[in-house]
Amino acid sequence: MQTSAILERFRDAVRRYPDRNAVIGNDLSFSYSELERRTASVAQRITERVQGPVVGLLYSNKPEFAPLFLGALWAGKSVAVLPTLAPPPLLKLMAMEAGIELVVTSEEFAPRLLEVGVPCWIGDASAEFEPDQVPQQTNPSEVAALLYTSGTTGRPKAVMLTEQNILSNVDGCVEAAGFSRDEVMLAVLPLFHAYGLTVTTVLPLTLGASVVVPERFIPRQVLQLVEKHRVTCLIAVPGQYRILTKEPTSTNCSSLWLCIAGAERLPEHIALDFEDRFGCPLVQGYGTTELSPVVSLNIPAANRHGSAGKPLPNIELSIRGDDDELFPAEEIGEVCVAGPSVMLGYLRDAEGTARKIRNGVLHTSDKGYLDADGYLFLVGRADDLVKVSGEKVYPAEVENALETIDGVDEAAVIAVPDAKHGARLHAFLQLRSGAELTDTALRSACRELLENYKVPRTFTFVSQMPRTQTGKTDRRALAASTAG
Repeated sequence: MQTSAILERFRDAVRRYPDRNAVIGNDLSFSYSELERRTASVAQRITERVQGPVVGLLYSNKPEFAPLFLGALWAGKSVAVLPTLAPPPLLKLMAMEAGIELVVTSEEFAPRLLEVGVPCWIGDASAEFEPDQVPQQTNPSEVAALLYTSGTTGRPKAVMLTEQNILSNVDGCVEAAGFSRDEVMLAVLPLFHAYGLTVTTVLPLTLGASVVVPERFIPRQVLQLVEKHRVTCLIAVPGQYRILTKEPTSTNCSSLWLCIAGAERLPEHIALDFEDRFGCPLVQGYGTTELSPVVSLNIPAANRHGSAGKPLPNIELSIRGDDDELFPAEEIGEVCVAGPSVMLGYLRDAEGTARKIRNGVLHTSDKGYLDADGYLFLVGRADDLVKVSGEKVYPAEVENALETIDGVDEAAVIAVPDAKHGARLHAFLQLRSGAELTDTALRSACRELLENYKVPRTFTFVSQMPRTQTGKTDRRALAASTAG
């Protein structure tokens, strides 16, 4: 047993930079010394209220998230970070499965919890206590945080992450990207998301850096915050970068030196448009909740468009076949990962954990390949694979082709049942302003880029792609729109 390693690093930053801004919000900001006082205050209140080992945290993107999360760790608790869009019945189920005695929340979400009888406390992060008590002893190899998968293919799974998992991922990101205490990061991804927690909360606050936390993604406000606070690094999903590039406001974003896109495919034209507009490299990374979450990352000095970059220094990445055989460069297989950031497992799901982690190697269910230089290229989820007349098609390949057609701004391709071919491809397209395209013209253009069986047979034009809470294209919503 030892003091929380996350808190040790955070408190070291407090000692070094007590007056530096730690968390910056719309109406509320904390210096490192004030954040420590607020964290100690939260820990005291949680200790008074909770006897069990697990505390829930249901909170939106606000500065208070940081002291509430760190305060739970200070109190020696595991923190189940709950997704803010989860409906009341799912929140109740999550609380029961995790053994949550109390959920720390806000007035915004308390009614949702009380509706289904989940005990909650309106988290007060005021600084009433001096940090005169040392944090509770913890085991770094035990669960520090429960994070939930996006649930795009079913009910969200609770992923058990240790402090070792989270900090090894922080260390890998710092070494790969060259982050320093001088960073000012902007947190636009939900803080309950693995990227939001590890990369825009734990990473800056254990480095002595600053993080700006807007309550929601409002494009003009995001750019104004970059200018106002001299933000150096932004992490978002491709769709958000697409929107920022089109935002007409004139702001000075010259402080940005690195922008990272994750969660889904980054079309090359978005990266190039963003770089042209703001003069900052936009690179792609790759990760998954089960890996704490970052696996690979491009860096500006060695960015390879279309790739998800190279594995972090403490990550061992391999491409494998169905029988776990290792594949050579350029051969498509399953992306598999070993290293200290591999999750402890799924909560109360030993069978699911055993399927996911075999011989210490985590099987992501993502398909991809490594090129001769070790860059990772993703082609899609195993679940995304479509068989058209017996031939394998990954929608991402078709989407990439569609987005090279003049006038197409964004594409999403799904499979729909077909009596003759088993399945056929249906493309949803968001066109650039003023563009006009017909189905016939699109099919003709596709045939110049793709084999015939990969060409979508039907198209739907949309004014805007539906998004999940984390900004990904909502393929469930698209599929539902074609049903019946």
